[in-house]
Amino acid sequence: MPKKEKELSPETHKVLVLFASETDKGVYSEIIKILDKNNINYSLRIASAHKTPELVQQILDEEEYDVIITGAGLAAALPGVIAAETTKPVIGVPCKGSYGGLDALLSIIQMPPGIPVLAVGISNHSSAANNAIRMLTQYEYINIIGDSESKPVKRAVDMMQQFDNKFKVTDENNNSNAIDKDAVNIKFVELGEKISHEDALVIYCAVSEDDRAEAALNLLKMTEHGLWVGLNRGDNAAVAALEIINLDARHDEVFKYYRESLKKKIFKTDNAVKANSSVKANSSGKKGTKEIAAKRSKLNKAKKKSR
Repeated sequence: MPKKEKELSPETHKVLVLFASETDKGVYSEIIKILDKNNINYSLRIASAHKTPELVQQILDEEEYDVIITGAGLAAALPGVIAAETTKPVIGVPCKGSYGGLDALLSIIQMPPGIPVLAVGISNHSSAANNAIRMLTQYEYINIIGDSESKPVKRAVDMMQQFDNKFKVTDENNNSNAIDKDAVNIKFVELGEKISHEDALVIYCAVSEDDRAEAALNLLKMTEHGLWVGLNRGDNAAVAALEIINLDARHDEVFKYYRESLKKKIFKTDNAVKANSSVKANSSGKKGTKEIAAKRSKLNKAKKKSR
């Protein structure tokens, strides 16, 4: 496995900044200021997942990039749509709109298994830009901080093993310096726990059995720092960390296989329900034909009697 390449300069890589609307200018203009200040190569583009889906795909196909910062408000579909089309790290910025931006935050953070978006807090341009810059350095291993017996942590460990990537599991209770600045950190925290700023690359995953709507309000405060995946989604935290590690393309083949396996599950289910619905349609079609024939026969008999 390649050694850590700290000598690689972030300036040799590129960030794609892709937002849904000019109304988000207050957020993306601050992002590019930080990228400019740090001499980071970037492209700024505007495209909507709902209004210009073809343009979104065109941008992803024609631009060169190592990390994507993308944002939107309201339904905030753009980050998720982008994540479905790439295995590059995707940072999602929920832009303030209705409900104080909570709708956009939940849309971005609560991604399905295997297709992560790394959410930042609402309109948090600083966290998005600075974490993107951190991702432009080659990392070698992943530091998982949490209870090794919990299901979310076990999911993360399982993903590490599937990709055969170096990792370690750190018990924060026995280690006050759990964050490792030389690693991509995955930190599991209780929903509602106070989060402090860390000068390191940290992906947070909230864990809780409380999935009531009211519990989601905790995320408004928690996401002020760091990068976030959905509730109990240790698998998505691991996939996102592996996408960051993959700056040198070491996991390209495994990612290709992994994404194909996700697709196959959906195709298999679709084929099954499609076959079942076709059988029912044919059955009800035959039943309908018999009923029509019976009604016609009854009508003909009535006509003969009336003559």
